[in-house]
Amino acid sequence: MSLHARVRTQLGSLGLECDISVEANVTVAVLGPNGAGKTTLLRVIAGLVPLDEGHIEVNGAVFEDTATRTWLTPEARRVGFVFQDHGLFPNLSVLDNVAFGLRARGVDRKTANTKAHEWLERVDLGRYATSRPAALSGGQSQRAALARVLVTDPHVLLLDEPLAAVDASARLELRRALREHLSTFTAVRLIVTHDPLEAASLAERVVVLEDGRVTQEGPFGDVSARPRSPWIARVVGLNLLHGAVSSGALLLDDGSSLTVATGVQGPALATIQPRAVALYRQPPDGSPRNVLRCKVAGVDPEGDRWRIRLDGPFPLVAEVTPAAAAELRLAEGGEVFAVVKATEIDVYSV
Repeated sequence: MSLHARVRTQLGSLGLECDISVEANVTVAVLGPNGAGKTTLLRVIAGLVPLDEGHIEVNGAVFEDTATRTWLTPEARRVGFVFQDHGLFPNLSVLDNVAFGLRARGVDRKTANTKAHEWLERVDLGRYATSRPAALSGGQSQRAALARVLVTDPHVLLLDEPLAAVDASARLELRRALREHLSTFTAVRLIVTHDPLEAASLAERVVVLEDGRVTQEGPFGDVSARPRSPWIARVVGLNLLHGAVSSGALLLDDGSSLTVATGVQGPALATIQPRAVALYRQPPDGSPRNVLRCKVAGVDPEGDRWRIRLDGPFPLVAEVTPAAAAELRLAEGGEVFAVVKATEIDVYSV
């Protein structure tokens, strides 16, 4: 089972232009900021938003093709869609909610209820079969919505921000449970999220979508280690610089430069871990290559590490302990000197 889609569509001010392929037994997360077109992509695949141009094919069956004017209705696509709000019918019992898809396809009530019961047991909701959705917690509601989809044996499973309606305190456990449930579903699995931790936990591969375009894709570890857009660098906590390497120097687009230790030549991106940025009140002794005179733009306490936003030749984020922040008397507007070793700058070709 596989999904191949070439999507070109305009929805209001959003122009969605992306190609995506998903193979069976691989969970793919579409990761990106709000308004990037992630949910629209799922709705296009499900047949809820038409293509302006392109095609959607699942396991050789054409769902939609604008060149041949082929279009399958949503109910004919064998797509299971779990919406952000889970979409349970408040006036039906949990059992009837899970059985709904089967009943809508003409399955008799006894068979539909038997299969629905089986799935409720699998997601540990058997005791809530006669309850209404209002009696469920956010996590239980999410599992009921997943069971309602999986009971129909879809060829494609689409999940839109599956943990968005779940309390933060319950998210870790539900993430683990969702990963286990997904492992039982062997067809196409596509998840939308703006949370990199969710993408890393649930998916083997990520597709980064920004402003309706794919900016990067691959295993999460590769994408997070060497981001190619400011957004993905920001969410994984890295400083990202763009320029060109020549004679051991990274010449940045703003005209500044850094000494680097790399064999890369020509157009390049570079990342700097915030913890690799050392801060001083006075110019440091010795002759470090990369000394940047900066002003503190903001101090963001985060547990046992504080993130210090810096304005200098280019924006930079440093990470220090609370004790170091106190010793340096870091405060907004204060002057500091940032030092970055050439060996701490990871440079890679554009």
